Amino acid sequence: MKKTGLLLFATIVLAGCASTPGPMVEADYPTGSLGLAAIERGDWTTAERLLTEDRRVSTSDPARLINLGRVYMATGRTGEALAAWRQALTAPNPVKVETLDGRMAMTDEIAKEALDRYQSAVVTAAR
Repeated sequence: MKKTGLLLFATIVLAGCASTPGPMVEADYPTGSLGLAAIERGDWTTAERLLTEDRRVSTSDPARLINLGRVYMATGRTGEALAAWRQALTAPNPVKVETLDGRMAMTDEIAKEALDRYQSAVVTAAR
């Protein structure tokens, strides 16, 4: 079953959390299950709890994994963030989501972008 949802686009922004006016909504997902509001306000503890303990969304759901990667990156757990994004990239059922900037994209594309941006940041830092 294909879902269309809202995914926090800041997952692919390695520094800081993007914000938009108005409340965050997890379209086609149970309210709060993707931790969007907690991520938006930088409440990483709550976001992680929602993403890891809320059993209403599969632990292999790519939207969940992308947001979990964002939480891990924001809390300095780079290896775990990369693992979550890699898992989202290879998830068997990519989900079409709307990013905060209004772009519609598949979760595998967003996960690839997150991984690519991280790699670019590493290469740039090494120069």
